[in-house]
Amino acid sequence: MATFFCASGRRLLSTAAAVSEFPVPIARIRNLARAGRLTDIDATVAPLIPAHPKAVISALSVVGLSDQASAILSTIPSPTAEHLNALLGPLLRRRRHAERVPGLLNAHPSAPRNAVTWSILAKSLCITKGADEAVYLLHAEEPPSLHLYTAIIDSYYKEKKPHRAEELWRDMVDKHGIAPDAAAYNVRITYKSTAGTVEEVKELIRAMHEEAGLQPDVVSYNGLIRVLGRHKRVDEALEVYRGLQEKVGAEGNTEAKSMPDCATYTGMVRALCNAERWSEAEDVFYEGVKRRKVVELGTVQKLVVGLNKAGKGRAARRVVVGLRKKFPDHFNGPWKELEKDAGLTPGASNEEEDAEEDEQQPAKTAAAEEDEQQPAKTAAAA
Repeated sequence: MATFFCASGRRLLSTAAAVSEFPVPIARIRNLARAGRLTDIDATVAPLIPAHPKAVISALSVVGLSDQASAILSTIPSPTAEHLNALLGPLLRRRRHAERVPGLLNAHPSAPRNAVTWSILAKSLCITKGADEAVYLLHAEEPPSLHLYTAIIDSYYKEKKPHRAEELWRDMVDKHGIAPDAAAYNVRITYKSTAGTVEEVKELIRAMHEEAGLQPDVVSYNGLIRVLGRHKRVDEALEVYRGLQEKVGAEGNTEAKSMPDCATYTGMVRALCNAERWSEAEDVFYEGVKRRKVVELGTVQKLVVGLNKAGKGRAARRVVVGLRKKFPDHFNGPWKELEKDAGLTPGASNEEEDAEEDEQQPAKTAAAEEDEQQPAKTAAAA
């Protein structure tokens, strides 16, 4: 379910950049869609449909071609709920697309539904009409699923109606005896990270681990980083962030649930920017770029503008030129505005700045150099 609620690729460069392992060339399909070359899209996906029907349906839905995706679904002799969900899930990324979910669901009456399907429908109603309009689904399913409860509870929190969210939580746990999973706990943690205290978030993580026997994941720790940043406890947030980095290194598993994601780097960079710790923010930003996890656009802009105001114009330009070179196919739209923020010439080749980036990128930022020199300074002092 998590992938259905991701931020738009217009705000996250790495959303698009991370699809290299996807069996369908979604970047090419997106570019063709923007150019209105639907015939070329058909030619691109046709040979992929027999082996990867779900991936093709999902890719077309992601780029806003839900009618074409629906047509492919109609050709599958025995569609599954997963095929249907591949069509509907990506539509939740934008409100105008979410409005299409009920109609497309009705257009495929023979496709089986499962708990995820109903939660997608619920989320579409929450997005377009409000969580109150989705509550009826809890009475249509017997018993209602954890997925469905989680989708509606999440929406009540986002509508700033925590009392309704908590009512449903108690109804889910006490009346129906449904045990919350990590995703359900993370919905509460995420809300408290934006509207609660550090202690409330820590208590939820403790209860999740010790009482429910669930392993807190990167979403849980992202919430802790966010709330620590909000309360200006930046050093503690850095400890949590470094713990995630160390855990990944120890496990040697890039697919670990505790691996830092775009939201991790966004939260940490934002917290450091708010504290005007620019060199450290730059360090964390580049740690994300190395893993092709770029922070959200607004936070990158905050970093670039802050570096400039702090007299670090060269570092600001390096950030933007680095993104432009590492993600050339996706550095467009609102991302182009970063060039102005960095003092670069929009649309120009900026050969001088490119050369500067090549020279400076391998070099460590001031904060990293200071960290490395610290043991030597200590020894000299002794």
